[in-house]
Amino acid sequence: MKRSLYIAAALIAGALLAQYLLTDPGYVALRFAGRLVEMSFVTFVLLLIAAWFLVRWLIRLANARSLWREAQRQRKQERARRSLSRALLELSEGNWEEAETTVLRSAREADAPAAHYLVAARAAELLGADQRCDDHLARALDIATDRRAPALIMQAEVHLKHKHWQQAQATLEQLDAIGEQNARGLLLLARVFRQTGNWEGLQALEPRLRSTRGISTRVADETVTQIYMDRLKAAGTAADAKLLGAAWKQLPRSLAQHPQIVQVYARAATQCGEHAAAEVQLRALLNREWDEAAVLIYGELEADEPLEALDRAEQWLPKHSEDAALLLTCARLSMRAELYGKARSYLETSIAIRPRLEAYQLLAALMEQLGERDRAITALNDALVHALGRKPNLPKIRARRFSNRRHNDRRQS
Repeated sequence: MKRSLYIAAALIAGALLAQYLLTDPGYVALRFAGRLVEMSFVTFVLLLIAAWFLVRWLIRLANARSLWREAQRQRKQERARRSLSRALLELSEGNWEEAETTVLRSAREADAPAAHYLVAARAAELLGADQRCDDHLARALDIATDRRAPALIMQAEVHLKHKHWQQAQATLEQLDAIGEQNARGLLLLARVFRQTGNWEGLQALEPRLRSTRGISTRVADETVTQIYMDRLKAAGTAADAKLLGAAWKQLPRSLAQHPQIVQVYARAATQCGEHAAAEVQLRALLNREWDEAAVLIYGELEADEPLEALDRAEQWLPKHSEDAALLLTCARLSMRAELYGKARSYLETSIAIRPRLEAYQLLAALMEQLGERDRAITALNDALVHALGRKPNLPKIRARRFSNRRHNDRRQS
């Protein structure tokens, strides 16, 4: 639109100027080297325009070689960009060997060769060529002098894949040294600390996880929660009550009330023999908010006073009378208190509301101990039906037909 307006304005101005010059073409006289050159103004203007084009052509002719080189460089860079795009598509399609070959073909001619070597490193990693992957990453690091974070992060991911925790940590710490640490690097560093059990490093890293742009609050909370859960699990696995107590004390108050954290702590505490401490935290959680997993863990506690534990569990029944998990827990506690009749009643009610394999197994074990083997076998059969989801489709065996068949078999023998 603008170009059309400019052309129209030029034509109008040319027409007006031509009409003016037809009436008076003007006169230009130039004296040069003792000679007088006379011409019209129109001729003079045309000569100036021709001289401008001639000078411009001479300049281009003088710079022809450098212009040719620049054109060649731009063509190579365009070819490199097309190779990178094609290699990315091949990488996405699973043609990893072709992607590596394609992206390396024009890496030296690219305006960003580090990107080519990173794509080649990813392709080599997927192919399982670890040495080639390391070589490509080393080249990317040598070339990328101003922005090394992508290559370092990929190198750390490769170390993590092979469980080289120390090498991954050293690589990620280089990001801090060069001032290029980012969200991805911090999350990978948190993963390294988790795997190596460096809880102090994780605690020091938590404020950075929450303040770094690119890490959402949800991701930071999940990461931090998993960190403390891993620490509690490690203490439980080691059966170290002191280590468990220290980890629990260092928990932020907001996390100490999280249901999953309390569940992990309770299981770790039972592994350490701290059943009373587990009971206190589970009871506080269940009084605050109802959680089925916590209810089931409560039933597995070996309390010193099983009657007191049963009494506390039965105090939740008025509000949760139809909760199969709570009924199963009450059954477990009743068995520890040697109240077998009450335990049987709780188990049968729990199964009627929501059948569970563990409830069937517990009922069968209880009936076996009470001498009711037929009831125990029935409970186990019901458990198998529940596990398979259907009853066996067998014809009924009539007693008279079965006895006659056995009689005939004996006579023939």
